[in-house]
Amino acid sequence: MGLTQDVADWVARMSVDGAPQVLMDAATSAIIDTVAAILAGASEPVTRIVAETLAEDGARPVADRLGGRLRTSMEGAALVNGVSGHALDYDDVNQSAIAHSSVVVFPAAFAVAQGAGATGRSLIEAYVAGVEVMAKLGRAMGFAHYRTGWHATSTLGTLGAAVAAGKLLLLEPEGLRYALAIAASEASGSRQNFGTMTKPFHPGHAARCGVLAARLAQKGMTGDPAILEAPLGYFAIFSYGEARIERVREALGNPFDVVSPGMNVKRYPCCYATHRAADGILELVRHHEIAARDIESIDVIVPPGGLAAVTRAQPQTGLEGKFSLPYVVAAAILDRRVGLDTFTDEMVRRPEAQALLRAVSPAEDPAIRVEFNAIEEGHVVVRLHLRTGSVLERRVDYPRGAPQNPLSRAELHEKFRDCARRALSKDQAERALTLLVSLPDLPRVDELAASLVP
Repeated sequence: MGLTQDVADWVARMSVDGAPQVLMDAATSAIIDTVAAILAGASEPVTRIVAETLAEDGARPVADRLGGRLRTSMEGAALVNGVSGHALDYDDVNQSAIAHSSVVVFPAAFAVAQGAGATGRSLIEAYVAGVEVMAKLGRAMGFAHYRTGWHATSTLGTLGAAVAAGKLLLLEPEGLRYALAIAASEASGSRQNFGTMTKPFHPGHAARCGVLAARLAQKGMTGDPAILEAPLGYFAIFSYGEARIERVREALGNPFDVVSPGMNVKRYPCCYATHRAADGILELVRHHEIAARDIESIDVIVPPGGLAAVTRAQPQTGLEGKFSLPYVVAAAILDRRVGLDTFTDEMVRRPEAQALLRAVSPAEDPAIRVEFNAIEEGHVVVRLHLRTGSVLERRVDYPRGAPQNPLSRAELHEKFRDCARRALSKDQAERALTLLVSLPDLPRVDELAASLVP
């Protein structure tokens, strides 16, 4: 048997029945965080554009846009909720895949769960399966895929979404193999689009493609049953010879990625590659009472490859600011915080921010050891060179929200409330949070969906 068969067999038999509580808790927390990001992004321009386009086309109304009033197809709901969840870049990050796993897998799973009338437990099971396949295939992929310019959230996410959708549609291994084959031909996404509306389109596109792949396979559409390992298959095309697929089979569920290494929850609504620097800068300016006028220059030292995602050196829009390490550092110094309002066009263009970001010098240090993921491994050092001649320095290994430095349950719930208020009333947000906490016990996801529609 080959890798595609191994993955399909594992997905078909995988179950959360009897699963340790730590797995259910981790998955539930990740879903709460993902729904928070979807609600926060519901009013963003890119979300509105996608929602309006879907509404113009019309569809059989079986699934909901969360944070907005649109009932559409499973594919349409997966698309718009995936876009909404990534519109602010506030969703979690998966270390193994070098990608945003939840914002692809959950919208796909939730849309199909609504269409299929599934239980909360089945939704969690599909979510865990999709994230797990996406993570372990991502770990096998190697860094060349990302370094060359592919956006793994979209390319790997299409497969993860297909797995989650296929799990809820009760596909047998043969159908799952075909779903993966179809999804492999749908996979796409260029990192050149970081800092534009197309970046948050990627996870929505991947979620929609995964749902479509599973539904087509359910109806009998075929594809190459060895699509992952074949000579012209997924890894041959995307890994540039770096793939190491021989250990995927034994790695699946051993342990589950959502538990270990766990999901990285974002404290700030911007590229995760900026978070360690933001933590270090905020600690320095708050502890030493430093103001922008006191600073001559700023150094930010990151691991080799750590600047690959932060491509906007001189941003002019809020979207570009999310992928600008100099701007995030400048904003942290000026405002002593980094929040949702940090990334408006007006905030990015303010003269004091534009002046200060030019004093920031990011650099990669080859002496910082990285095995696989430069955005999360190694460490980041920030140095403030003051006009007095003194230098202040902080090293950050793990940002707040990382599994090694996690947010508390109370902090996660507060993030949910802060995000939800952009789309829901206070009472409705509390009702939604209560249902999300009890997700493993919900007899149907419809009640949860209703609580998330304003």
